[in-house]
Amino acid sequence: MEIVNESATWSRKIIKRGRSRNLTCLDRRKREAAMSHQKNSLADFMQGAHTLIENAIANPELAVVLAGYGYDAARLKEGRRLWAHVDELAKKQVANYGGQYEATQSYEKAWTAANSAYMKTLKVSRVAFGDDAGAVAALKLYGPRMLTIAGWMDQATTLYTNLSSDARFSAGLVRFGYSAAKLNVEKALIEDLRLEIQAHAQKTGGAQSTTATRDDKLRELDTWVSDFRTICRVAFYENPQELEKLGMMVLNGPRHATKKVQAAV
Repeated sequence: MEIVNESATWSRKIIKRGRSRNLTCLDRRKREAAMSHQKNSLADFMQGAHTLIENAIANPELAVVLAGYGYDAARLKEGRRLWAHVDELAKKQVANYGGQYEATQSYEKAWTAANSAYMKTLKVSRVAFGDDAGAVAALKLYGPRMLTIAGWMDQATTLYTNLSSDARFSAGLVRFGYSAAKLNVEKALIEDLRLEIQAHAQKTGGAQSTTATRDDKLRELDTWVSDFRTICRVAFYENPQELEKLGMMVLNGPRHATKKVQAAV
């Protein structure tokens, strides 16, 4: 009988894969597919680790043998606690990323509304004050629109703040259907966007922090499980079928002998 060379390094692959991919370059469907595959890999590792540890604790006959290799009840319970901690962190990480996705959707919605209102008001203001050098400068009517959110916010807030605070500017827009109330509504959209940007940054930071913490503990659990599996193979070397009780697969068949016979032929 030959024991299958199982890999206990799922977590290393998961962490490396998650950090090496530039997911921002993928469209939404590809991003979701990548995340689904990552979640499945983590779930497989966690399920296998759980079976290994719990069955080692629950089976008295196996426990006696393993205790002789340093894995007594206390040490196995350490593995159980480590597994439970990783499981808790993994669930928290999923919840935090769910919050981040919601914040992203809210941010995108706020951005669409604010930018649409701003661009319309900007174009109308160019018609209303295109020949007024003072208005052009005060409202930042011309020149390229900034591509960064900070630059965009500066241009948008400057337009609405000065339109609202200068009676000459606000009066000039009345004939184009822009009342003071309308300007205030659009100005509020800019402030809503600012709040959404802050919320999105907070959610993103929280999700990344949780992921880093989970990854650290996942590596620790991965090492613990890998070491324990190796000891199990040693402990049950003469009776490898016992490994099946721990969720470790065993392959039947004298492979090496078969190869020698084929070579002789």
